[in-house]
Amino acid sequence: MLDKAKVFLSNRTNLILVGVLVLLLAGGIFAFQRFFAGDPNAIVEEIDLAFDPEGPYALLYPRRDGNALNLSLKRTGTYDKISYELAYVANADATGSKDSERLVEDGISGIDRGVMGEVDTSKKKSEYEQEILFGTCSKNVCKYDQGVENGTLTLHIRKGKEAYRMVTQWKLQKPDVALGKLSSGDEHFKYETTASREELTLVGYTIINELTGVPKLPSGKEILGTVYALNVPLAKSFPKGAVSFELAENPPGDAKIARFLDSKNDWEILETKINGSKLSADSGGEGIFAILADSK
Repeated sequence: MLDKAKVFLSNRTNLILVGVLVLLLAGGIFAFQRFFAGDPNAIVEEIDLAFDPEGPYALLYPRRDGNALNLSLKRTGTYDKISYELAYVANADATGSKDSERLVEDGISGIDRGVMGEVDTSKKKSEYEQEILFGTCSKNVCKYDQGVENGTLTLHIRKGKEAYRMVTQWKLQKPDVALGKLSSGDEHFKYETTASREELTLVGYTIINELTGVPKLPSGKEILGTVYALNVPLAKSFPKGAVSFELAENPPGDAKIARFLDSKNDWEILETKINGSKLSADSGGEGIFAILADSK
């Protein structure tokens, strides 16, 4: 049998065929290993993830004129790939477009709008900021969408072989028109102030958005329910007022509303009243709001 193998390999054509087979086999093994190692650009099925306290999250800040918002993504440095989709409805009459037209509140004709972007994760930065226009600009002439009030923000996150999708709501309001009564898109978070209409007019716009993650929590604490961020244009501040949450079920007696302040990089525990599934407290202004309870 050994002699037959020597005769087979002595033929130049057979030797070339063996070499080709070896290369094909090696290439197949390499491709198999790469497939199961997880190519960051490969398409994988996303898992819906509503909230991860240690995961990435986005803060939205309205521009003073309400025609744009600033997107600030936090905790982006440890992920292989992050992209976002901002979707909203604008008045169709103002945009002049009839695509994807539908009726919104009060019978007003609306059109679906959206903005997509990708975070450059190659530099492993912990934060990412981007201004997003409600409209389009060409040759220094901008055409803004009108009637923008609420929408959704979707984060697509990839880390190794795991892919997640996180969808949250946001709501844009003029506090003077709302008479100081602000609310989240799901109506489970509210902020009311008795400040004068003139003072509220100076603020311009407010935006409340749900968060998919939070800044580092105080030791021994955990989150109950949804976390919300109330923000105003940069360099502006919002007057003090009363904040309230409504949960799906009654919270434990140690539950407290907390407000995170960027300026202090710390959580402020507010004096909280509990009435069934509703919690309320006085607040000094805008910030990230959450209900904290002792960890179980």
